[in-house]
Amino acid sequence: MSLSKYIARLQRMDSLIAMKATGPPEKFAYKMSLSRSMLFETLQEMKGMGVDIRYSNIRETYYYGDSRRIVIKVEKAMEGQGPK
Repeated sequence: MSLSKYIARLQRMDSLIAMKATGPPEKFAYKMSLSRSMLFETLQEMKGMGVDIRYSNIRETYYYGDSRRIVIKVEKAMEGQGPK
């Protein structure tokens, strides 16, 4: 998978989790066009980045347990400040 597609996946997952609009794992995987196992693998990767992702059985959605989120930022380096 290309880096841009991976970033887009993380951003989409982040958005759905932040809105508490994932639904149960099967629906979340469907919304993301992923297999259930790939969904769980990606959630584990996000948790490995220090993000507290939880699941509510009552609301049937994933949500953030604290204020941390995934922010991906690409910036253009200024001239003369790139690798040497």
